[in-house]
Amino acid sequence: MTRPLASRRFLITRPENQSAHLAQLLREAGATPLLAPMIAIAPTEQQHELQAVLQRLGDFDLAVFVSPTALDVIGELVQPWPVELAVAVVGPASRERALALGMLEVISPDNQFDSEGLLQQPALQQLSGKRVVLFRGNGGRELLTDTLRARGATVEVVEAYRRLSPSLNHEQVLALLAEGCDGVIVTSSEAVNNLFGLADSVLAEQLRGLSFFASHAAIAETVRRHAVAQVHVLSAGDAGLLADLRAHFSASPAGQAVSGSTPVATPIPSPAPSAAVLRQPADTAAATPAPTHHSISRPQRAWLGFLRRTLVLVLLTVGISALVYQFQARALHGELQTRLAALEGQQSRLNNSGQREGEQLRQLEVALAASQQRVEALRAQQSELLALYGAVAGGHEETLLADAELTLSLASQQLQLTGNVGAALAALYRLDERLSGHDKPRLMPLRRAVARDIDVLKSMPWIDYVGLSARLDSLATQVDKLPLVVDGRARDAAARPETQRSGLLGEIGRALGALVEIRRIDQPNPVLLAPEQAFYLREHLKLRLLNARLALLQRDEVTFRQDLSVAQVVLREQFDTRSKPVKAMLTALAEAQTARPAQTLPSLVDSLNAARDARRKVSREDSK
Repeated sequence: MTRPLASRRFLITRPENQSAHLAQLLREAGATPLLAPMIAIAPTEQQHELQAVLQRLGDFDLAVFVSPTALDVIGELVQPWPVELAVAVVGPASRERALALGMLEVISPDNQFDSEGLLQQPALQQLSGKRVVLFRGNGGRELLTDTLRARGATVEVVEAYRRLSPSLNHEQVLALLAEGCDGVIVTSSEAVNNLFGLADSVLAEQLRGLSFFASHAAIAETVRRHAVAQVHVLSAGDAGLLADLRAHFSASPAGQAVSGSTPVATPIPSPAPSAAVLRQPADTAAATPAPTHHSISRPQRAWLGFLRRTLVLVLLTVGISALVYQFQARALHGELQTRLAALEGQQSRLNNSGQREGEQLRQLEVALAASQQRVEALRAQQSELLALYGAVAGGHEETLLADAELTLSLASQQLQLTGNVGAALAALYRLDERLSGHDKPRLMPLRRAVARDIDVLKSMPWIDYVGLSARLDSLATQVDKLPLVVDGRARDAAARPETQRSGLLGEIGRALGALVEIRRIDQPNPVLLAPEQAFYLREHLKLRLLNARLALLQRDEVTFRQDLSVAQVVLREQFDTRSKPVKAMLTALAEAQTARPAQTLPSLVDSLNAARDARRKVSREDSK
């Protein structure tokens, strides 16, 4: 099996964090990768903004990664990735990396692996009301951002990393190329510019003599602007790039330069001698004495016969060529006549079409003048509508802030009185959803305060006070049905079959049983309770459970735990623990005792103050 890339040497200009996989594929194919990263990757200087966006990643509907480096940086910071958040990437390698990071819904182009190809995907056509976060490096094109915003999305651009100039110099690159190079692999226009930017005249001349393999037509065009002659466009992705390299070098003969081959000269046969050259003039022939039969030798006669045959063959060739030429000339003349007639007909049709288009143009000018008049009228109506909208929007915004203040007050009361974290969270989520439809700057402090309170409440342990209180009430109602210890032993004694023995052996057994009695001294005997005392015991247990319920609602953790402990002791000592209802109640009390009712719940003071400040600002602006 042939290995077309064996002993080949390729200069790789990718960043250091992206070149390992391609270098490994080249080594497996027998080639030698020369690593010369032309872009250095550094952490972003906007770490605070990046962390703030990652903390509220669940608020977005789509995350867009413009490069594999951005995907690697964010993938390391966010583990695990939110399941409901869709991801959009540009290339096949980025798609594989996204799936490996646990991103389930990945949008990527099928053939055109660039920003234009990504924007053609059906999932990115209707984005009205969607929130999109775009992770990229410093700089770069604004095509994705502008197009997504034009389609109705709210786009937040985040710098995930910084691209810096390479740390290599031209001497180090020359050292890599010293033992030869079969091609330069470039996957970024910026890397191409950095490579020629650091090159001196010697390195630049050597680079122009090499073959460049680009992963995109735009990158190939950047290479050609640096006066490189041999530029080849390969498929995107490491696997496609390697396959195209194999196909390219399979077509090149071994030992031949990749960038091109020297054309081989093809020998051109000399033309046959013409009849004019072979035919002698008549006067010369007449002047020559006719040779006698004895004066012409046999070799001479053979040579004259060969000349005659050659002359006849030449004459036949010339005649056939003349006939073919005449036939081709006639056919060409007929074709020219046909095309000339077709062109005259087309010219006539174009003249008629021009007259019709002139008439249509005059009609369009009339319609354009009428449209301009309508535009002026619509502009006047737009001015009036804008003034009316300004008056209505001010009152609507004040109503929104009043509603926000009332919602925050009710949520704060729910937290402080009932400890219902779920109800408070639901109220804050609804308020944040309403505020998200208004992008006015004066509402941003309120939105930030609400987002902080939501994060704090989400981190709080959620105790269902209402459900736990109802559970204690239910246990108190079940106390009357629980069996006591003495009731259980009485039932056991009644259920135990009595064996009556007659005769001497039965009498001896009963006598011995009266003499010996076995008891356990590590456990006290159950108290024999009268019916009215059993009633008070059950009421005492009910009061303990109800008292624990009141302590739960009052956030009195000490009393809550103490009452539950006393109730458990009473159950174990006075009630039949072998009974299923008693076991179920002991289990329920043990679960309830794990709750911590005395936890400190946060207040919503910051959000309330932000709502009141925004409302005062709106009132002052309306008064002006």
